[in-house]
Amino acid sequence: MIKRNQWLQTLRSQHGAAIVASTVAVAVATAAGRLFSAMAPLPNVSMVYLLAVLFSAVSFGMRFAIYASILSFLAYDFFFIEPLYTFQITEPSELLSLTVFLIVAIVTSALAGRIRDQARGANQRMIATRRLYEFTWKLSGLTDVDAVADGAAGEIHVSLRRPAVILLGRNDELSLAAAWPPEDSLDPATWDAARLAFARNEPVGFDTDILPDSHWHFIPLRTQRGSFGVVGIARSMGNDPFDAEARALLGTLAEQTAAAFDRVLLADEMMAARSAAETERVRNILLASVSHDFRTPLAAILGSATSLLDFGDRLDTSAKIGLLREIKAEAEGLDEMVRNLLAMTRIDAGALELRTDWVDLREIVERVINAAKRRGATLSAALDLPALPLIRADASLIEQAVGNLVNNVVLHSSEGTSLMIDAVVTQQSVAIRFTDDGPGIPAEIMPRVFEKFVQGRIGIGRGGGKPGGTGLGLAIAKGVVEAHGGSVAAESPVADGRGARMILTFPREQTQ
Repeated sequence: MIKRNQWLQTLRSQHGAAIVASTVAVAVATAAGRLFSAMAPLPNVSMVYLLAVLFSAVSFGMRFAIYASILSFLAYDFFFIEPLYTFQITEPSELLSLTVFLIVAIVTSALAGRIRDQARGANQRMIATRRLYEFTWKLSGLTDVDAVADGAAGEIHVSLRRPAVILLGRNDELSLAAAWPPEDSLDPATWDAARLAFARNEPVGFDTDILPDSHWHFIPLRTQRGSFGVVGIARSMGNDPFDAEARALLGTLAEQTAAAFDRVLLADEMMAARSAAETERVRNILLASVSHDFRTPLAAILGSATSLLDFGDRLDTSAKIGLLREIKAEAEGLDEMVRNLLAMTRIDAGALELRTDWVDLREIVERVINAAKRRGATLSAALDLPALPLIRADASLIEQAVGNLVNNVVLHSSEGTSLMIDAVVTQQSVAIRFTDDGPGIPAEIMPRVFEKFVQGRIGIGRGGGKPGGTGLGLAIAKGVVEAHGGSVAAESPVADGRGARMILTFPREQTQ
């Protein structure tokens, strides 16, 4: 009631200002007519009054223009028709002139008022169209269902000047997704109206035939794929009418909101489908790679073991030791592949557990190089690692990452390749650099060198240029280092069009 009284007071004040302004316009026209008549006789002073009528029509609308027309009619009769300063008319021609003036003034005011109303309507439609465009543009940039709901509820509230809520259907039940002004709960009657609108897929609430006494009006959010939920607006406490234009605006906003929800959900479905397809592709690649890479060492182990069993009594000691070493080497290779597969699985699942302690990177690098040489690597490795600061890390995982990096150099380099390992130490980090003088990384592989299943060509001395490895070594190294808060990088070529450099950077903490 208080808001209604305030609105009525505002309306009365606006009408009063319009009446005063129209009256002043007629008074100014009268003064101007008297002045013009004193300076030079005018054949028809009534034209001056038409300006006052047009002013009222353009400024305040047709009603006040008609008021100005009648007032101009009386002023013209009083000040300019003989006998002056009376409302008497002695000449029939003057009566005809006044009548024609009144008709022209009223018709002019009606036309001008209609043009004003049309211009105002066009301006309102332009503003509504612009706001609808901005609303659509805003929703188009949102990629989350909750963000779309919040943005849509706020825009509907601003556009219709009413409280607005959006309820989404989840698991065959509505839930409150957004409200503006913010609202945490709705009363049971409102929930019943919303559920009915969602179930029937039609408007429910005030200004409808279903639950017309409800304080809310709900319409479904539907697209060709079905209904996502409902949007509701509250009954206005003021004098804002819910007319055909407001209903059309609500319907348009609801359609745009539903389209935004449809786009977001479709994007999620496409992402899920793409992820499933990628998972299937990776699974197939992994199975093919594992079956191939496991078959070779298993065949070697099986052959060596068979030879020992079948011909052990005929072989000398050195031959037996050679077969056992081959079994051991191939078994160690299988163990390394299994460790890499398990590590990659944990990295992809985000389940890589770090058992951190203070570790010495120089000690880990030396241990990895010695292990590679024991396995027969002909790599010439030179270490330029001064006393490095300790870092907080999981020693076994770091050793696996460094081992994968060194094995990658061994696998993809020919005999005689040299490897230089040095470090760059700053206050914030410790970077270990592995630089070889081999053929380098092919340009087409360089951007994807740390991705899973990316394989280069092994060195001529290690298999005639055929693909080698599972393509997981560098990906695992990247996952392990990033799990420690560090980063990896690759450079190739390094010098004279040859060589590659891998850089593992670890964050540095102050020792206690």
